[in-house]
Amino acid sequence: MGYIHPDFIINTGDIMVGYTDTKEQAKEEIQAFVKKIYTHTPDVDFLFVPGNHEAPSLEISQLFTEYFGKKLYYDFIYGNSHFVMVNTTFPRKWLQKGQKYGFYNVNDGQHELAQIDWTKKVLNLEAAHTFIATHVPVFSALSPNFGEHPKSFTSKENRDEFLKLLVDKGIDAYFAGHEHVFYARKVNNSLFFTVGGGGAPLYGPTTGGYGVNKGEGPDYTTTTFDPRFDHGGWAKGYHYDLHIPAGALSIFSYMLVTVDGDKVSYDLLVPQSFDVTYLEGNDGVSLVSSAEVANRTPYTRTLKGVTFFMPYSKDGYEVEGTQINWARKVSPAKKQPEILEVKRINNYFAKVRVAVEVPAAYSITVTVRAR
Repeated sequence: MGYIHPDFIINTGDIMVGYTDTKEQAKEEIQAFVKKIYTHTPDVDFLFVPGNHEAPSLEISQLFTEYFGKKLYYDFIYGNSHFVMVNTTFPRKWLQKGQKYGFYNVNDGQHELAQIDWTKKVLNLEAAHTFIATHVPVFSALSPNFGEHPKSFTSKENRDEFLKLLVDKGIDAYFAGHEHVFYARKVNNSLFFTVGGGGAPLYGPTTGGYGVNKGEGPDYTTTTFDPRFDHGGWAKGYHYDLHIPAGALSIFSYMLVTVDGDKVSYDLLVPQSFDVTYLEGNDGVSLVSSAEVANRTPYTRTLKGVTFFMPYSKDGYEVEGTQINWARKVSPAKKQPEILEVKRINNYFAKVRVAVEVPAAYSITVTVRAR
């Protein structure tokens, strides 16, 4: 994600154990997570909604707000899009009997309106696109019919009320975590994603068992499962024993959302999709630094977070890109890299951030020179 350098990153909760933690243990886990952010994505803004692991008690919930903001539900405008951050895992002491995960009219003490009333109000805001981010998925891969393994909303009636509100609004997409799988559903033109492959132990077989194509033309989009392949889609974990529905993938992944005017695209990416190997310099001393930037995906990508540690130059820097074809011939990159930012560290050092377009399954060698 650091190489992509998106405008911002949304985390949908569960960054720590929480439930069995003392306050000091929870604090250590939060600090370890924050350290990873500053190490790998130091110049990218992070936004958070809490998960159930951040809300097992008022003490742990308050610790979460000390680090990530007091508001447990909020919204913001970015470009032509409206982002609504909803809380589906309030601390139990704030909830009524029988409530656990869901869309409840609870006030976090930072708003005039409690959450349901507030959400109905902010959804009236007009924007080209509306996105919802929360922790609990509207559509569960583990309990799609609210059956034996409830991992979605505690109450189907509560879920249906929330779902109707979102579908009537015509939201573009809903992003959740909670279940450690990737899963997608569509209602009318609204997409509902569970992007739960952020690092915790995965819940099921890789494909959910539905990786067997039925061989039905003309488009060959219908799949089935076979008990001999990928455990037949059967998942057995510490609190479930069930058949994963079609479309649920147990892979470590994250989603890249691109808004381009009226168009929105959603790309599911896996770790190690991109790589930067420094070939020379990048030590704060050498006047020339170079790196090979690799794109392992089948699509052309522009990576805006390729950085070089350079000696500070008051005269600035220049950058060029080269590529090698299958005949081992070196030529200038079709689209030359661009210096996006020079961050002066002190009188001696600077960090130079470069954008480089890398064709599908290709690499570009980027060279930065101090003038």
